[in-house]
Amino acid sequence: MLLRVKRLILVWLVLWVGCFAARAISASDEAARNTALNWLAVVDAGQYSQAWNAFPPRIKAGGQGANWQGLMRTRRFPLGHAKTRQFFKVTHTHKLNGAPDGDYQIVAFKTSFEHKATAVEGVVLTSETGHWQVSGYAFR
Repeated sequence: MLLRVKRLILVWLVLWVGCFAARAISASDEAARNTALNWLAVVDAGQYSQAWNAFPPRIKAGGQGANWQGLMRTRRFPLGHAKTRQFFKVTHTHKLNGAPDGDYQIVAFKTSFEHKATAVEGVVLTSETGHWQVSGYAFR
């Protein structure tokens, strides 16, 4: 009986540790995720000008800040505040449509807003300036 209990505890421990190992992400992914979360907090607060200013110079040089902020006011603001936001996954890529080749991470979150129960947010990050910066945002 004692051996059976020990085996059961061992199996439970292996499964428990395995769950955490499956969720572990690299230090770079963690930094990108934290950058995305910090930026999303600015967006959640409706500080669209500040969110735009966090973009890298290459994006801001296009002069589309007013358009982007207007889009956020008309498309993102109506969703309301984020009630929950859960990290979903991070995808690495070196190629994005309409962008130069580089080091990109797309961080995805499952989010519930006040006026949209289920959504997926994607935050595109680039390291072209030596640290992770947001270079794109989409939700559906």
